[in-house]
Amino acid sequence: MTYMLIKSLHIVAMAIWVGGMLMLAVTMTAWKQMAQADVPVGLRIFSAVQRWNQTVTLPAMILTWITGLTLTMMGNWPPSTALIIKFLFVLALSALHGIQSGSFRRSLGQSQLAAPAILRYAAAFTLLALVACVWLIEL
Repeated sequence: MTYMLIKSLHIVAMAIWVGGMLMLAVTMTAWKQMAQADVPVGLRIFSAVQRWNQTVTLPAMILTWITGLTLTMMGNWPPSTALIIKFLFVLALSALHGIQSGSFRRSLGQSQLAAPAILRYAAAFTLLALVACVWLIEL
């Protein structure tokens, strides 16, 4: 019973985390394409996205990590290749989320988004990592 509850929490937290990362990626893309005249309206929207990221997406990432590690220990799984690869994908997603969040937060007081070029591919990598992690569960 406890294992299934933790597994359910893990799945829900992961869905919220990935959804929040995708929202950040789309918002950052929109910000880069937005005209200078739209900046005051956009900044209110971007501030709301930043609040969501801090109050929902970040805690979901932390809960995903906690429940994932708990499930691994409860399942007493040996360190398989698939589990190690999944761990590396989740680590990369965590790093990407940190880069997204930091770039977004630093840019809020400015009229332009100051973000590394690699964030152009954030949505694609997030989806790829999600598919890989779900596929690796079956191995």
